[in-house]
Parts: sequence; C-alpha cells; structure tokens
Amino acid sequence: MTLPRRVPRRLVQLACCVGAIVLVWPLLPWAIAPRLFQEVSPFVALSWGIATRSIGLAAVFAFLVAVVSSFKKRWFCLYVCPTGFLLENASRRGLRKTRWWSQWPPVGRYVAILTLAGALVGYPVLLWMDPLCIFSSPFAVNRATNTVSVVLVSLGLGVLVGATFVLGMAWCVRICPLSGLQDMLFAMRKALWTRMMASATSQKFSAARRVFFAGTGGALLGAFARRVGRARYRKSDTLLRPPGAVPEDRFAGLCIRCNNCVHACPTKIVHPDTGREGGFAGFGAPVVKFDRDYKYCLETCNACTQVCPTGALAALTLKQKNRYIIGEALVDNNVCLTALGKKECDACELACPYDAVKITWDEDQYNAYPEVNDKCIGCGACEVVCPTTPVKAIRVWTQKPS
Repeated sequence: MTLPRRVPRRLVQLACCVGAIVLVWPLLPWAIAPRLFQEVSPFVALSWGIATRSIGLAAVFAFLVAVVSSFKKRWFCLYVCPTGFLLENASRRGLRKTRWWSQWPPVGRYVAILTLAGALVGYPVLLWMDPLCIFSSPFAVNRATNTVSVVLVSLGLGVLVGATFVLGMAWCVRICPLSGLQDMLFAMRKALWTRMMASATSQKFSAARRVFFAGTGGALLGAFARRVGRARYRKSDTLLRPPGAVPEDRFAGLCIRCNNCVHACPTKIVHPDTGREGGFAGFGAPVVKFDRDYKYCLETCNACTQVCPTGALAALTLKQKNRYIIGEALVDNNVCLTALGKKECDACELACPYDAVKITWDEDQYNAYPEVNDKCIGCGACEVVCPTTPVKAIRVWTQKPS
C-alpha cells in the first residue's frame, strides 16, 4: 500500500509547525529563540536590514530561504510556513466557496515593494503583515492581563483563519507579502536565464509602472508616518515604550506586532497598544503600563530587549538596559501625602532601585516632599508603591524631547 502523494508534504508542514511552536512559546532555553523564528523570513530580514542599515546573523538563514525560493516557487509557503499550514487546513475544512478572488492582482508583491520602499526612509510600513509575525502573536496570550489584550494578541491570526474558512486561500495566494516576495525572487531569477518576449513589452511596462507607483507610495507613506509619529510623541503624556525602543518616528514601522516582548516580560507591564497612546499607526505595538500588583521594570531583567526580531527594541545588555530612559517620574505635590503634611510617607524613596528619589526637607516652607534626580530611568517602581488613589502622587510620564 502506497502513501498518498501529499502525505510527505503534510508531514513536513506539521513538523515545521511544531518546530515553530517550540521556538515561539518558547520551550528552548535560549531567550533569542522567538526572535530567530521571525528573522528567518526574507521579508522581515530585508526590510529591517534596510531600515536600520544593519544585518544580523539570522539574515544568513533568510538569505538561504530567498535563494531556494528563487529556484523553487513558493517552497517556503508549501513546506515551512506554519501560518500557511493552519490556513490550508482551515480552507480544506471551510465552507463551500468560489475562487472569485483569483482575478485579483498579485497584491502581495506590491505590499512587499511598498514596505521595502518605506524601509529606505526608515519606516517599513506594512512589515507587520509578515505571516511568521502573525503566527507568533497569539503565544503572548498567557501574559495578557485583560480581555482587550487577549483580543489584540489573537486578532491577526484569528481574522486570517476565519477569513480562510469562508473565502479559501485568498490570503496566501494573493495578499501575503512573503509569498509576493518569493514570487518576485522566482521571476527575477527566471528572467536572468530567459529572454524577454517582444509581445510581452506592454505587459512588462504596465508591471513596471505598478512597481514604480508602489515604491513611490511606500517611500512617501513612510516619510509621512515618521512625521506623524514624531509629532504624536511630542504631544503625548502617557506613551511609554519598552527599554531599547528606537525613536518614536520609526518605532511603529519597525515593530511587527509579534508580541515577543509581551510574552518575555516577567512582570506583565508590556501590553499591546489599543491605539490610545500611539494612535492608529501604533495600534498593537507594545507600550509599558505600571497598573497592577506592584510590578515595575525590574533592574535584573532585560528579556524584552533580547527577543525583538527587527531592531525596534535594541538588544541591550543588562547594564545598558539599566541606563535606558523609559520615561520621567514626576511628583504632584498637590496629591503627595508627605508634601501635604498628611502622613510621613517615603514609599517611593525606599522602592527606587536606582536611588533616584529622595525626600527633601524645605526649611523655608518647613515642609518635606519627594524629589526626583537625574538617575531616574522611569522604571515605575515609585509609581506602583505610591499609596495615593485613584491618582498617584508620583507617576512616570513620556519624556519630552529637548
């Protein structure tokens, strides 16, 4: 009895999906395992490499994927991609549907071009559409602290599975930028070995025109998004990013919403943004909130900085991380119990791991009050122990650019 022809590919897909889960969960002892999983995508590696003008070790694997893809069309989609494996099974068990979307243009190619063009100006606009990033996001659900967070980390993959169940493989075939990039690599390699047919001149001209418009649009959109991000950061009072975050005018573009940092944070202070702090462009990107169970950014932890696959969070040593300024702690003496003379309270001074808060005595006013010095990095230890409610007398705020 012979096995069906498709069984070997299914087994390879299943093995790769299990391997992806092992890397992302993470079940391996290496902190960087989740990051390596996303970096193997040529779409991610190429985009962040252009945007940050740098290259990482994992780019070697992405290069190998790109080379093989140029000879075997969409082999990564067919054998390796865990998102593709889930969507293929959802489609096989889905509703009766037609392939009306087969007449769509190859949207994925233009998404890839738009994103790579945006990367040239430091803002790869649609990098978050990479399927490996979408696959890894729901694994942060065990770190979610509320229903909104659960929805946000599961949204991307949930929408794709639901849409595929109804519509079939429209995402993989027509929209996915990683698939589109593989198609372009395959076509480019083929073009080097074959002569162009004269009858295809007008068709190629039309394709080149679409590529030009997509690239120009990506660069303009990236430049506009950077300007908006910079302006919003200057106006915001509550926007706090995890340690190692690049400047706000590039952060939302480089962040792929993989939620590796959310999953890595032991104190659960990193959350996906609902859009309230970072606006529409920052939707789903990580923000820091000191709002539960006396948890702050630990001076003994740099986990979030080690798992970012795109450089949105720089890989900092523990010493570097403890010098990175998340925000600035400010004291409201109109609320502080000590400043009001209602109670002798030094909770913020005792909690600060950086010796940045001191209770100061003012002889002229004959009054004591907390004072924050330049050692403060905005870790939030003082804020979470402050006993005043509902408004904290000392809080970490966005550090305004000078």
